[in-house]
Amino acid sequence: MTDEAQPRPPDAPAVVDPETTTTTVGAASLATADPLSLELAATWDADATAYDGRARHGIRFPDERQAWRRLVAAILGDPAHSSVPRLRVLDVGTGTGVLALLAAELGHDVTGIDLSEGMLAQARRRGIDTGLAVTWLLGDAASPPVDPGSFDAVVCRHLIWSLPDPGRAVGAWRAAVRPSGLVAVIDGWYAHRRLPARIVGETAARILDRRAERDGTSDHRYRDDQLARLPLAHQDGLAEVAAAMRSGGLERIRVRTLSEVDRVERAHQTTLERLADPWRRYLATGRRPAESRQEPPPGGPRGDSG
Repeated sequence: MTDEAQPRPPDAPAVVDPETTTTTVGAASLATADPLSLELAATWDADATAYDGRARHGIRFPDERQAWRRLVAAILGDPAHSSVPRLRVLDVGTGTGVLALLAAELGHDVTGIDLSEGMLAQARRRGIDTGLAVTWLLGDAASPPVDPGSFDAVVCRHLIWSLPDPGRAVGAWRAAVRPSGLVAVIDGWYAHRRLPARIVGETAARILDRRAERDGTSDHRYRDDQLARLPLAHQDGLAEVAAAMRSGGLERIRVRTLSEVDRVERAHQTTLERLADPWRRYLATGRRPAESRQEPPPGGPRGDSG
């Protein structure tokens, strides 16, 4: 997916002195963030220290890490190969830095941004622990405080479903990349299950919820009124994210399932967890149009949120 990137000399992953790993506050970005996004950021702040230990959230096992590294290399390319360029990558909604650090490990020049101070603190700690150089920004991932066209690629993981206006966010990401630059979205949808399987799954989920409440390990939860304002919170297919990518002004849009990552992650789940979990991952990609083409404003026409 890096065929149109401008070549740069391939470098080894940069090693960072912990004293130079700083977080920059995008004050203007914070001031203009959607109020709902600020509410949700508080949820992630509270869950930040536990996030990486949860199944299908952090990367917990070597085979999971290998699967994710292969995926990031397939999306961005691996500059260890002489013909593959080193890209300027913006990881929006970086969370604990999963994609950002994998991309930095491959040798890319990476910036990660998140609205949650707690999650960003975990990302920064992981960056120090791994010795990889990533620029961390505190700011609104849906409207990143970066110069237009200053990146070759924008990536995100587990973000777009939690945005009140995904189409407008995609438009902002499109503006952040150079002409023909890449936007890559990793997220998931709830696979349709027939009634018997759905009943079994819901029963398994209730059992797991009771166990989590008993053990004090309950997952982060959004309120029903919050979920109602998130258009992609209950995707039951891939058409919705494709529409958001189109609304954001991208072209050459492709959406595919991530069966390898799903298979590896689900292998580490208990039988009860697999029964309760209909969630499946996808990768959606698109390109910013070339400069010669007329582009719509970020997010498409006013009121079109994808």
